[in-house]
Amino acid sequence: MTHLTDLPAATDRLSAVAFQGSVYIFGGLRQSGSTTAIYRLQGTSLAAAGSLPLPVHDLAAAPLGSRILVMGGGQVASSPQIFAYVPKTARIARYSQFPTPLSDLAAAVLGKDIYVFGGFTGSVFSSAIYRISPSGVQRVGSLPLGLRYTGAAALDGSVYLFGGLGVQGYQSAIYRFTPGKDVQEIGHLPVAAALPIVAPADGGIVVLGGESGVNQDLSAVYFFTPQGGLRTIGSLPRPLGYGALVPLGGSRLDVIGGEDGAVQGTGIYALDLTH
Repeated sequence: MTHLTDLPAATDRLSAVAFQGSVYIFGGLRQSGSTTAIYRLQGTSLAAAGSLPLPVHDLAAAPLGSRILVMGGGQVASSPQIFAYVPKTARIARYSQFPTPLSDLAAAVLGKDIYVFGGFTGSVFSSAIYRISPSGVQRVGSLPLGLRYTGAAALDGSVYLFGGLGVQGYQSAIYRFTPGKDVQEIGHLPVAAALPIVAPADGGIVVLGGESGVNQDLSAVYFFTPQGGLRTIGSLPRPLGYGALVPLGGSRLDVIGGEDGAVQGTGIYALDLTH
């Protein structure tokens, strides 16, 4: 990995999205607590780009048309709120809300819609699958179990979910969700892990890091395809959990923030699968 720049403060449990040539970074957890920060990253240049209406971590973000939706998250309690952020003006406003508060959720874009998976309501591990479209929020299915901190990425008309945390502990299952069909278990991670950091790239899905126990983060890097399954392609310089992985097209991705054990990181790195 190549170091690009640093966040102003060590941050994990953030969310990040590539949008119209830039990467936008939302919220997260610092030593001082949850943050309202929004940043715009262009290459190696990082600049403030607005503020969230409330400080949150363990949120999700995904593009919807000309806006980026910033969904759920928590501070002390989970939030049901969904906000729409307009990169062109750096303005953010309420868009909708989930039927229940929801943090620790995962999101991926299929077609023109956003699909949201699992999370934590503040009292229950959610099994809900929601679709968010310009017409609103609709529940469209269920996971086999209540699941928070799963990693989600879309590929070829389906969303693939990797690991997560259930009431029974850390999970290793890989699931496939296709709209209109039941969720299918199609494989397993080598190690049960919460929040493996995932993103589509180079015709497959990159799966890296994650947490296999309290303050026990992982360093393995895998590449997944539906045809070939999961294979090891390398290792991170150090373990990484609770960061963000942003696809930039082709074999290029940005790795943002996260933690190594109990130590939060500031780094933003470029990852190129061809090197």
